[in-house]
Amino acid sequence: MRTLGWAVAAVGLNCLMAWVVFGPLFTKNPITLFLIVAVFLAANIGTIWMLYVSIRSEKHPFPFILLAFIPYAFLWYYFERVRPGKHRTQERTA
Repeated sequence: MRTLGWAVAAVGLNCLMAWVVFGPLFTKNPITLFLIVAVFLAANIGTIWMLYVSIRSEKHPFPFILLAFIPYAFLWYYFERVRPGKHRTQERTA
């Protein structure tokens, strides 16, 4: 059920962003414009962060590398895998 919730959230965010791009949204309000830019930047920065963390810490990073290119998938990765005790990492020796 949690996977369905994450899928619905990702599809909803992507539909909202598609509406912003293709829809009739012409804003002159700087706060609204800032929020739109922040949401678009979050998807890109989150993708780069997810790639970095999954390559460094996952035992088999390839599926997570592919998943990183789905917009807002980094939210799932953070809340389901990165929180302490939720993911298997490579054993690092000092």
